[in-house]
Amino acid sequence: MQVTIIDFKKILYQDIAISIIAPGLNGYFQILENHASFISVLGYGLIKLSKSFNEKIFKIKINGGFLRVKNNFVVVIL
Repeated sequence: MQVTIIDFKKILYQDIAISIIAPGLNGYFQILENHASFISVLGYGLIKLSKSFNEKIFKIKINGGFLRVKNNFVVVIL
């Protein structure tokens, strides 16, 4: 799936990922390919992205934001 993570200054990540783990307000959740469409408010914590099963996990520390999933496109606004 295609993932874009932006904050008010720049694009932090724009590439593919097979898995995203994000901190929701009620705990962490995971998004995989072909996930149902939804929008979530994010809390404080780490967004963890995996590009493949063999590569290391890319982590971004956040203090809140919004996440939207639709048709294998994920947009995170911090």
